[in-house]
Amino acid sequence: MAMSLVLLATCNLAAQEVMQKASKTEERNFGKGISKIYVYGEKASVTVRGADVSEVKVLLRQVSRNKNKEQAVADLKYIHYSAEKEGDILVIRNSFRGEPGKITSNLSMEIEIIMPASLPVEITNLYGPVEAGHLASLTAGVSFGSLRLSDITSEMRVTTRYSDMELTSIRGSADIIAEKSDILMTALEAATVIKCSYGTADIELAGAGPLVVKGYRTAVNISLDEPGKYQYALKAPQGRIIMSDGKQYRNQPVGIIPQFPAGLIDVTTSYCDITISKK
Repeated sequence: MAMSLVLLATCNLAAQEVMQKASKTEERNFGKGISKIYVYGEKASVTVRGADVSEVKVLLRQVSRNKNKEQAVADLKYIHYSAEKEGDILVIRNSFRGEPGKITSNLSMEIEIIMPASLPVEITNLYGPVEAGHLASLTAGVSFGSLRLSDITSEMRVTTRYSDMELTSIRGSADIIAEKSDILMTALEAATVIKCSYGTADIELAGAGPLVVKGYRTAVNISLDEPGKYQYALKAPQGRIIMSDGKQYRNQPVGIIPQFPAGLIDVTTSYCDITISKK
């Protein structure tokens, strides 16, 4: 009974130490005359959505968390941001300025953009998630965060470090470099080149590709509607190649060319397996 009372008191104390949140939001609108958008985020949550609009709307939200509400509000001043046109390019960035000893709150930034779907956008983010969709062209570099993209219709270039990615309905062309990042791709129809190391790549291919994967210590799993219709060039030194018909190969490449190939799948990885399966 005494131990139960001690545990209950501890839980009550922990519940009382609730983090207080303070935030401040600014909305900015930019008219025509923008040819590209750049975003440079730090500890930022970046969300970009393409739409049938003629202007760019940007929501900039400073967020501060502290056990003390007044201190959370006071520390908002250390979050700096800007959204300005430089010629015909819109540049959005944030940073944190202040003496480390004086900042006692957990500070972050939220950047939300609604933009014409046809405009290209380039995002660089450190320590935070990036989510974007319904765009023609996108370039993203994410470190120590996460990446979620959907419905990119023309061109996508992605570089990640320690940042898992989830990509859905990518068309046109896709160029991916991933280090210590897991890759999940569904409804992939783009001509795709992936260079990856120390992770996993799970890919659902819905188009002809070609799909080229150059991996190092990366398990590669590819699912297809009709695996028997594709051309394969597969190599897995120090690993296995597992085909959809159950056959397995070790220490030998697999090359298959059907009479009328639906597309090319060219995969090389090391110290891990390649698995081809039927959806």
